[in-house]
Amino acid sequence: MNFCLYRGILAAILILALSHCSQRKPIDINDDVRDPSDHSSSVIQIAPMVPEAVQLLIKEADEQIEQGLIKAAVLTLSRALSISPTSATVHQHLAEVYLSEGNYQAAFNWSNRVVQDGPAHGPICERARRTLALAAEMLNDVETQAAALEAIDSCSQSSAPRY
Repeated sequence: MNFCLYRGILAAILILALSHCSQRKPIDINDDVRDPSDHSSSVIQIAPMVPEAVQLLIKEADEQIEQGLIKAAVLTLSRALSISPTSATVHQHLAEVYLSEGNYQAAFNWSNRVVQDGPAHGPICERARRTLALAAEMLNDVETQAAALEAIDSCSQSSAPRY
């Protein structure tokens, strides 16, 4: 085969790859992360303890996100993080804000932290794995994406059959 044919094949592959990227719809944290996790049928629902001040700041940040005030939401969540630095809930909210903003590396880092140190069951578990999968997809990290998607089921615990 000659060089021109190789160039043509390479160009076709590149066009297909780029067209695949452009077909990805914008990430909506409610539709893609929060809503599916809130409808879990898991018997075990773990809700990490969060101080009331942190809960109020998270609520404020969610309202800021709805208004499109992403930088303000990040600052509000940073204040929550200063109150509760190890809170998986705050870490997950930060991951979601960064994901919605398009800062996929930061979303990856925060959600990975929740996957490693956060609850093993319940909505935060599912949300962290969904966020990690989406961020990994956008970063072309297929292995992490696949592992995160496979791990979503481990966040739910079904009830034992009754006889």
